[in-house]
Amino acid sequence: MRKNRKLTHLCMRFYLSILLFLAITVAARPQSAPDFSGLWKQDNDRCLPKRSGVVTLRIEHHDPELKIESSISYNSVNSRRAIQNYATDGRASISTGADGDEFDTAVAWKGSSLVFSIEEHEGGGILRSTETWSLIDNGATIQRTRERTNGEKQILFYQHPQRASK
Repeated sequence: MRKNRKLTHLCMRFYLSILLFLAITVAARPQSAPDFSGLWKQDNDRCLPKRSGVVTLRIEHHDPELKIESSISYNSVNSRRAIQNYATDGRASISTGADGDEFDTAVAWKGSSLVFSIEEHEGGGILRSTETWSLIDNGATIQRTRERTNGEKQILFYQHPQRASK
């Protein structure tokens, strides 16, 4: 019984910290938010660490609605696809990733970046991470910085071919 109470208190503190974080980020939201809409292809050579395979994001962004269709393929036989729907006003959403894992995600603005607070339910455990999405290179690139609670950090880059050629 004591373990259950301790777990309940931990969960409540986690969710209260997310609510506080979201309140601060909503207050810091810019007047004119960037538009992440479009078809984006992962730039494997630029990613840290480097990546392989073909990853595309088809994004429909009509703030506060954000729809992301992810397609991942490592060869023509092994490909996966997932669609996630988010609200950029901090409301939590539940979705299934391309790998079949369940994700509980809250998305909110912090300046001109989107911040994703993520709980991934994988193999009976919960992996927590934060992702910050920013448009760089005059809007031609999404920089997606992923940080896990264990200190692991990845930086992924996605190019938008039409925006890059302008």
